[in-house]
Parts: sequence; C-alpha cells; structure tokens
Amino acid sequence: MERQIITKRKRVSSLKEKKNLKAVFARRYASHLVPALKKINMNKCSSQINSKSFEQTVKHEVDMALALSAQEFAWSRFLQHNLLSSPHEDPSYSSMILERSSHKQDGKEEGAEIKKKLKELQKLLPGGEEMNMEDMLSEVGSYIVCLELQMIVLKSLVQDNIS
Repeated sequence: MERQIITKRKRVSSLKEKKNLKAVFARRYASHLVPALKKINMNKCSSQINSKSFEQTVKHEVDMALALSAQEFAWSRFLQHNLLSSPHEDPSYSSMILERSSHKQDGKEEGAEIKKKLKELQKLLPGGEEMNMEDMLSEVGSYIVCLELQMIVLKSLVQDNIS
C-alpha cells in the first residue's frame, strides 16, 4: 500500500514538473539570453562590427542560451559542446528537404524510405548521429518543444522592444 502511495506521489510531482517545464525553460532561456544580448549591444555601440559578424554572434548566443536552458537533454549537451568548440560558426546541421514520393510504395521501399527519413532526422538533432535510434527518438521530442519555446521567448522579446 505504501508503495502505491509513493508511486502516486511521484506521478503527481512529475506531472507538475512537466506542466511547469515551459515556464522554467522560458525563465532559464531569458536569464541566459538577455544578458548576452545586452553585452553584444554594448560591444556593438563601442566598436564597429560588420553585420555578418554581428549576426553570427547573435545566433551563437541564441543557440547557447538554448543549450544552457535544457542541459538535462543529450542534444543540449552536444549543442553546447559544438558551440564552445567553434564559437561563432554555424554548427553543421543538415537542412536538406526530403522529397516525398507521390506514388504508392511497397513494403520494402517504404521501409527504406523510413530509414532514410530517420537518418535525416538524426542529422537535424544536435548529436543525433552519435545516438542510437531509440535514444534519438526520445530526444527529438524535447528538442522540438525547446525550439518552439525558444521561438515564443524570442517573439516576446522582439514585441517588447517594438512596443
């Protein structure tokens, strides 16, 4: 009986954690990104930085804030390692668009197409190529959620600056 109560308590707390994940992520993300952007802005005002360098620096800080805000995930640690090893260069992500076949495929071709798409997904997920399929599929959901939350926070920052 005690085990069931403990298990139920764990579920309740984990549900609360999932519910608060968005708020926690947004708070962490903003706490990493805003000071970095302020620092970039101060450096831009004090020296002449070309726009390409400025864009690369901002992208680097946006990506680093994402990595630092979700450190409990493998993709985040990989992204952070990538950013630290090459400070202002874009990580090598594949942005290839998969062509969808318009004709019906048989079972073998369909299986091959699924494997091809999974390989492309591995390329899109930071560190995905170093993960097995099971780990990669469990990580991709958190990556998508964090990207969506990142977009919401960035939109909010832009709207606050426009107002």
